[in-house]
Amino acid sequence: MKKLLIATLSILSISIPYAQGPPQLENSPPGQVFLTPQIDLKLRPVPLLVPDKFKGQVPEGEMLQLPPGFAASVFALTELVGPRFMAWSPEGVLHVANMKVEGSEWAPRHDTSTPPARDQMFAQIVALPDRDGDGVADTTLVVAANLWFPHSLQFYQNDLYVGDMHEVVRLRDNDGDGIYEERTVVVGNLPAGHHRTRTILFDENSAKLYLSVGSSCDLCRETDERRATILQADPDGANLRVYARGLRNAIGMAFHPLTRQLWITGNGHDREGNHLPPEVITPVEDGGFYGWPLAYGYQVPVDFTISQYRDAILPLTHQDTLAIESMVRPAVQIPAHLAPMAIYFNTDEHFPPQYENAAFVALRGGLIKVKEPKVIAIFSEPDGSQARVGDFLTGFEADKRGKNWGKPVGLAGDGRGNLYLSSDWLNHLIIKIEAPPSSTAIEEYSTLLPSRFTLSQNYPNPFNNSTTIHFSLPTSEQVRLAVYNLAGQEVVELVRGQYRAGNYALSWDGRDLDGHPLASGVYLYRIEAGGQEKVRKLLLLQ
Repeated sequence: MKKLLIATLSILSISIPYAQGPPQLENSPPGQVFLTPQIDLKLRPVPLLVPDKFKGQVPEGEMLQLPPGFAASVFALTELVGPRFMAWSPEGVLHVANMKVEGSEWAPRHDTSTPPARDQMFAQIVALPDRDGDGVADTTLVVAANLWFPHSLQFYQNDLYVGDMHEVVRLRDNDGDGIYEERTVVVGNLPAGHHRTRTILFDENSAKLYLSVGSSCDLCRETDERRATILQADPDGANLRVYARGLRNAIGMAFHPLTRQLWITGNGHDREGNHLPPEVITPVEDGGFYGWPLAYGYQVPVDFTISQYRDAILPLTHQDTLAIESMVRPAVQIPAHLAPMAIYFNTDEHFPPQYENAAFVALRGGLIKVKEPKVIAIFSEPDGSQARVGDFLTGFEADKRGKNWGKPVGLAGDGRGNLYLSSDWLNHLIIKIEAPPSSTAIEEYSTLLPSRFTLSQNYPNPFNNSTTIHFSLPTSEQVRLAVYNLAGQEVVELVRGQYRAGNYALSWDGRDLDGHPLASGVYLYRIEAGGQEKVRKLLLLQ
């Protein structure tokens, strides 16, 4: 029997100051700016829980906004300074790049074009074990030191790879103590300075290493062909080449779990106001060109009449024009200057079913105060079409000094219903986001196609722990099934989505949208499909 899970999303329209009419990214013509339509994930206030060991180290009483049923708590805090991207070791221990350790040359005031001596590099990789399984890191263990500007890391074939600003290094633990004492440079002499983040990603299917290298400027023609690109190499660094170009700063990279296509998060240029250009989250192809420094979005030319860099780029050549015309429509475009960082595709079956294969993206927020840091969720077809975007985690509002108390950067899931988020601003910490316990599942229980649309009486009825609702569809239809109180108020939506013709059995545990048990009493459940609806009563006894 095939298990199906339930989606609950409502589509909203958005207002865009530089677009005419409703945003329809899929139908947008070249040369025009459109944003991806938004969906409402019905965020609710949730307190950020602070374990006793961290009391006094992070502001108490902070409230975040999350979808119903999700919870948030501090997982790690002590000795974290500028935590960036994260990765799980083969032993299941979370590791993070500790980038802004005291004395490290991360700050803009320092010269970042030339690497200092190794003993003058102070950044680290730290491990955050949770040995007792209480949901809190036991300690902060330095497993690799003397790094310059480590931003990303990944375990590959039991070795730890780190994307530092000027190189990619392989770290090896030879004695099994969890400390990586052997260091080998895999890709060296990378261009340093300006955009300093180097994100690495391994494709285990093809045994290839991918590496993002940002531009040396806001808008200019690069002299180093490795700048503003995604590079590809063998795991040992051999056969290094440009995989995709025209990416000013592609900080996040991830492979779609179904297509294995590489997705990136792209940060746009400045100097065109608060609304341009939009940031992009999109799949990229081998040999593809993605606009920078000539254009953005879907073949939208940069307005060099207002750019201080026009003399460095103009006039455009015929080759430039062909490159712009080769640009494909991005899967997702979001408002400008939100600074998208990590991207993480969810495959955790403990998450609510609407998030299966959804992409979570951390938005660090730009220098403009109105650009609130947050985490968004992206829902799309596997090829990126029909994308919709919803706010998933908000609440990092500005304090009295005009600064946000947190800046989302890294994302990592543990496969057990938890999503981890690193913040590298003011409060340097890792937040654990817990998915709600699953309360609803639907099962296709027969291969025989029904002849009519039906909604059966739930069984058992009355019930207290769980009940089952059967419905049948003679044809494929968009289905919605919800429970209402006798006043006609909806208390929980159980089914929303496209279902093929078949017979279905829905189990429900009597909880509302927030996961709270409903009061005893009589309720109505109504199904809508193919322009028809059916209603029945049920009796809940708690």
